[in-house]
Amino acid sequence: MTSGFFGSLALVRRTFAAAPLSTRAHVVGRFLTCPFLRVLDALPPGARILDLGAGHGTFARLAVEQGASQVVAVEPDIRKALPSIRHPRIRFVAGFGDAVGGTFGAVTVFDVLCRVPIAAWDGMIRTAFDRLAPGGVFLLKEIDPEERLKGAWNRTQERIADLLGMTLGDAFSYETREQMRDRLTRAGFERFEAVKIGAGYPHAHILYIARKP
Repeated sequence: MTSGFFGSLALVRRTFAAAPLSTRAHVVGRFLTCPFLRVLDALPPGARILDLGAGHGTFARLAVEQGASQVVAVEPDIRKALPSIRHPRIRFVAGFGDAVGGTFGAVTVFDVLCRVPIAAWDGMIRTAFDRLAPGGVFLLKEIDPEERLKGAWNRTQERIADLLGMTLGDAFSYETREQMRDRLTRAGFERFEAVKIGAGYPHAHILYIARKP
């Protein structure tokens, strides 16, 4: 099990100790600015998890430490997926969500939708819905556009990441909580929640939780 913020930070640093300096700096910076631990609290105990847009696998590593039975980490950027961490309960897939079969107790997506055009969102959300087992939970971490000051800082950070070639995608697409609720409901999800998890962080982090019937 993870042992709080500092224990989790130490775990991340140990996990990527052999990675290049640029990777170590990226994953530590990502951990410090993204409330991964607050999303862990919403995972079903012992679930098999599909993490779409998994990056270097930071959340996957935290989730198995928390007790997830397995995490399938899907990442289209082969710079991140292929040289990533090795763990018996983590499987990396270089590609997109349609490259994975089977069903999962939870599907997680961190800050992916905002980097693709809104016209493509429904297809990605449908992939998450299809991969969930009945009763499974969809955890979508995004930025709340209604918090304008924090949102402006987030856009600035994303543009810097683009200039450094650290991320894929070139969109900055956001929807309000009401729009996201309507979108997930149209996809077939139920029991929608929008939980603000950005307290203490420079970004307006928000977690959308929805369940497959």
